[in-house]
Formats: sequence, structure tokens, C-alpha cells
Amino acid sequence: MNKARLHIFNPDTDYALASGRRYYTPPAQMVALRKRLALLPALYAHPGDAILLLDAGMSEENTMYARIAEEKCLRILTLTDLAGAPDILEDYIPDPWGWNLSIRQILLDAGADPTLLPTTAQLERLRALSHRRTTIEFLKALPAKLMAGISIPFETDDTERAMNTWEENRKIFFKAPWSSSGRGILLGDDIERRHVEPWVRGIIRRQGSVMVEKAYERRLDFATEWMMTAGEARFLGFSVFLTSRRGKYHGNVEAGQEELSSMIERATHLDLDEIVRGQKSALERVIGKDYDGPAGIDMLATADGNVNCCVELNIRHTMGMTGLL
Repeated sequence: MNKARLHIFNPDTDYALASGRRYYTPPAQMVALRKRLALLPALYAHPGDAILLLDAGMSEENTMYARIAEEKCLRILTLTDLAGAPDILEDYIPDPWGWNLSIRQILLDAGADPTLLPTTAQLERLRALSHRRTTIEFLKALPAKLMAGISIPFETDDTERAMNTWEENRKIFFKAPWSSSGRGILLGDDIERRHVEPWVRGIIRRQGSVMVEKAYERRLDFATEWMMTAGEARFLGFSVFLTSRRGKYHGNVEAGQEELSSMIERATHLDLDEIVRGQKSALERVIGKDYDGPAGIDMLATADGNVNCCVELNIRHTMGMTGLL
């Protein structure tokens, strides 16, 4: 019989990875999101699982998830519960939204068995893989046919180089190495240099480098969702999501797989099966030996019908995955 899982919604995981610290304080907006969707794992949890709340108090937006949690007989736990009875953790395998040193330390401080948690070495490797530079290796691992019309991003720690690129073509995105949901991204096509340069310099100072990526005219934002197990990538399905022109995430399209696939097929001339096969091979090559767990690949269809097959590689749970697990 499979052991029950302890789900934890920690959407600040990319920020925690950026910090690289065991004890870390997330930005206020991420704490607010964590509270607002604290029970979201109820969507993909199995009956008998539990959800651990990292914060005191939940917003009313959790009402729907609370009903689902009740229907599935999910146990809702708090850190205070664990402080009084740490042996509770013996009944569950921890399954956070994303792993990092901070969530590992929270669980250790709550009494979790270290053998059920990733090691610090494994999390250091995960941190390295979660850096946006991994998209470069991923794109290079794809078949040439899937790369038609797509430029590979580059990483730089040189503000002058970044700004020279911007001066040559302002239709580019600057991206922080670690961020999520469209945060840590700057579209430079309509912003003055006096605003762009300090932003780029600040990202390089705080995170060591900045990613520079072509900004495409987009027809559609979509993703493939995966589960990595023992070096093998298993395809779960597609998701389609909405973003602002500047890349900020606004939400997922709620529809069945057949409808989502049709939306994607209308936006591109590429064969979806070829995309999935190419991504499966690249996933297994790039992260397969180092990571077990959920992963999502954000993509976009350009105005020409080409596909950027890896805008982001999310080595964690994603919003598009919640209905597929």
C-alpha cells in the first residue's frame, strides 16, 4: 500500500531557491498567495493524504478547496500541530509544491525523518537545475526541426553586454535566474534606459547574472506537464494559460485535454507528438538523473506558428498540473 502524502503549498519555492538559505523569509506578496491558496493541493491530493499549512489563518478563497478536502477526507495540519506531536509526520511522505533548503529545514524543525527528505546535496543540484540557464541546455537538446525560427537565450553577468544587446533590439526579455509567475521579468521594448539598466544591474548583483531572451509576438502560451521517476519522463498532458504582454501569469484555461490540444494545434504548424517526444528525450537527458517529481515546460506559439519549446522549465508542481495528477 502506498504511503499517504503530506502536501504543502509553498509557491515561494523559486525565491527560496534563489536565496540558497535554510532560513529564509519570503516576500510579503508570496506569503499572501500562500495563504490565499493554502488548500489548493486538495485538487490533486488523494483520499487519506494531508495538507500542511505554513501560515496561521486562511483567506476565504480557500472555501472551495476546503470542501474538496472534506470530501476526500484530507487531514489539515498546522506547524503548531506538529510541534505538539511530531510523530504525526511518520504517517506521511512530504510533497511540497517545490523543494528547497528552506522547506526542508521547516520539516526538519517540525520533526520530520531526514531519510524521507532530499539531502542538502540533492537540493543544491536542484537549485542549479532550476536556474533559467537550464533552458539553454534544454533547447540545445531538442531536434533541429523543433527549433525552427527560435533563438536560444543567453546568460551574462556583464551589465554593459546586456544593455548593448538591448540597444540593438529592444524587443527582448531580461529575466532573473530564479523567479516565478512572471515576476523577475522585464520586457524592454517600451522602457527607458534609466529604468532598464538599474533593474538589470540589481538582478546581476543579487543573483549573479541575468538571462537575455528574444521577445516573440505570441499566438498562445501553453505547457506540457510531466512526472519524473528514476530517470524517465512520463507525459501527463497539456495546459494552456494566460499571460500579460510582459509575461505575468494570469491563470489557466479550464478545459479538457482534447479541447486544449485543439487550441494548441490551431496555433502552430508543428506536430504535438513530435514536441512531446523531443521534450521527453531532453528532460531525461538534462534533469533525469538528478530529479524525481513533477515538472512543467512552459512554451509559446509565435505569430509565425513556430514554437519555443522551452520558455521556462519548472522543476516543481505547476498550476497547469493540478487537474492531471
